[in-house]
Amino acid sequence: MDSPLMRLCEREWFSAPSSTRFCDPGDRFIPTRSLMNLDLAHCLLTTKDSTRIPDQSTILTPKEEYRRKLEESLTLDAEGKPFRMLVFKPSPRSCKKGLFLVDEMMQDEKKPSRTLRRIPLIADRILDGPKLMDDYYLNLLDWGKNNILAIALGPSLYLWNATNNEVHLLLRIENEEDYPSSVSWSDDGRTLAVGFASSIIELWDTAALCKVRILEGHMARVGSLSWNNKILTSGSRDTSIINHDVRSFGRSTSYFGGHTQEVCGLRWSSSGNLLASGGNDNIVHVWESSKMGSSKFLHRFTDHTAAVRALAWCPFQSHRLASGGGTADQCIKIWNTQSGKCIQSTNTGAQVCALEWNRHQKEILSAHGYNQNQLSLWTYPSMSKVADLGGHTARVLHLSQSPDGSTVVSAAADETIRFWKVFEPPSSSSSRSSIDESDNLFSLKRMHIR
Repeated sequence: MDSPLMRLCEREWFSAPSSTRFCDPGDRFIPTRSLMNLDLAHCLLTTKDSTRIPDQSTILTPKEEYRRKLEESLTLDAEGKPFRMLVFKPSPRSCKKGLFLVDEMMQDEKKPSRTLRRIPLIADRILDGPKLMDDYYLNLLDWGKNNILAIALGPSLYLWNATNNEVHLLLRIENEEDYPSSVSWSDDGRTLAVGFASSIIELWDTAALCKVRILEGHMARVGSLSWNNKILTSGSRDTSIINHDVRSFGRSTSYFGGHTQEVCGLRWSSSGNLLASGGNDNIVHVWESSKMGSSKFLHRFTDHTAAVRALAWCPFQSHRLASGGGTADQCIKIWNTQSGKCIQSTNTGAQVCALEWNRHQKEILSAHGYNQNQLSLWTYPSMSKVADLGGHTARVLHLSQSPDGSTVVSAAADETIRFWKVFEPPSSSSSRSSIDESDNLFSLKRMHIR
């Protein structure tokens, strides 16, 4: 017995070419009969002169006006152009071969189906972070390339392995006046730098859980850190920026001086050529790595009206820098570091605490404090809001991104750490036959970080 597909092919369902699909190039002098609308041509030829459109000076009755407009509509061809009684060749746009309906169906199946991207509005996972300090000027969270999250909770520093969910206590400070004030993973994920309120910096080998070195030079707490290969840059409440060469055990440092208040934001560009710094003086500086021995900055941006802690370099445009201002400013500004100009400014309506670019699409995620306490996703370069991600009940102070760029972790003053798959690339429909478990509210795995 023949299969249904064979019977379908035998019937030869055919999409016959209409007059607008005729592909004959035609003749210059002989009209092409198959392209003509003979019924309409015959009607126009046999219509009496009395029914033709009168002169415009003639006053028409409503019935005559209706008849005139009806005739105008009927004398247009399928493309809305004036009807041509003699057609010599078809329109190039309408030239298309006839296809079997089966072939058309198979062509539609070969077209890649467009999968819609799902933006989760709830966290995929929640961890408890007791004693997380509610301080805008500190940087207490970082996700390394080794897929380990470093988080400072009060006097303690913990490591959470995202691969196996293991938690390790790296250090605990017994001195009540001292505490970890900043953390930053090295580019290779092997070394963790920890800044302290006592003005020192410690380098830790996290695989062996042992301290490697102590770096000095600041006179007040170290609130910001950023790596550039083997150079560790630190910013302090003493207003200075120090570049430490961790390969040298001697005094191999250089200084950037330009801020007049605490340096609360530092970020090296992916190329390692430029360093952005933000301070409590409402100023953003851009420094060149080739001029580390000089305090001469490349750019000085003074458009913000509050402290600037949130800094992020664009991953697909190397000379684009995003910065976010505090409560009195509430703006995200995009800077062109080649021209030194602000090319975009968006008022978010809330304190901007942190920024992270999407590596897979042209988007940027912002973390907000007072008035909103949420995360907001924006398209770039239009900076139109895509979605708001709620759940935190206090200001969201910290953001960091997973090594694959699919997940963002946020830490807030409500002492919770939340994971969002907001940057996850859209998956193909064939690989997901059912709703993912993370879509379900009951899939949230709440656990303690310690």
